[in-house]
Amino acid sequence: MKKNFFSAFLAFSLLFGAQSLTAHDMWTSADNPTPGEPLKLSLGYGHDFPSFEAIPAEELPFFQVRLAGPKGDVPITRDSVDNYKWTTNDPVEAGSYVFVSDVKPIYWSQTPDGWVMKPKNEAPGATSCGYFIESAKGIINVGAPTDAAIVSKPVGLPLELVPKSNPDNLKTGEKLALVVYLDGKPAPGVKVEGRPAGFDKTVGSPEAKAYSSVSSPKGEITFVPLAPGEWILAATLDQPFKEPNVVCDKTAYGTSLHFFVK
Repeated sequence: MKKNFFSAFLAFSLLFGAQSLTAHDMWTSADNPTPGEPLKLSLGYGHDFPSFEAIPAEELPFFQVRLAGPKGDVPITRDSVDNYKWTTNDPVEAGSYVFVSDVKPIYWSQTPDGWVMKPKNEAPGATSCGYFIESAKGIINVGAPTDAAIVSKPVGLPLELVPKSNPDNLKTGEKLALVVYLDGKPAPGVKVEGRPAGFDKTVGSPEAKAYSSVSSPKGEITFVPLAPGEWILAATLDQPFKEPNVVCDKTAYGTSLHFFVK
């Protein structure tokens, strides 16, 4: 049976390491940040950032999305036609929002008969196993003034990139300080890579990166955009599974942050 996109991606990741920005992208965005109108949201999931595509129906149950606003979570509804789109139930006011996608963690084990969505101890003959925890969030600024309060604090993702200020105020060549959090605590030694929209095609390589760093002992990184426009930063981390070689071999974290640079 032909693998769907999700299973093929997990198999690739398990063989070659943690999720990478070029192997697979997940990001969240909005296309009409206008005060007084419903906010239209999109979840990107695939190999062609920043283009959107339908999410395979069998994979929809893995995704949990929410929109955090200045006054708390904002009710949203999935589009009945394009399943990667959501819209707020009511018009939104000016301010800053964070659109969050938290994917249900999943085991993926390699067996003599192929890949199965089970832990190692439940997959006869399994030779390797990964427990994948993936998430994404996008910063959406509606009108003015923009706010740093909501974007500069964690939203509770397992692995998370948190800017210390609102990227909406960032200009090309300026510094943006961020903190990488793992389970709510600053995390050292986490790899972070990034690129603006279209960078891989301009360079002519899907492996091209415009930014690469590793978080400091305090979990900090400094990002300096060399071009304006739409950006995605992705953090990845592999850790030994809590019961290695019994239930699974490793936990593979992946998360992204999407925003615009003036």
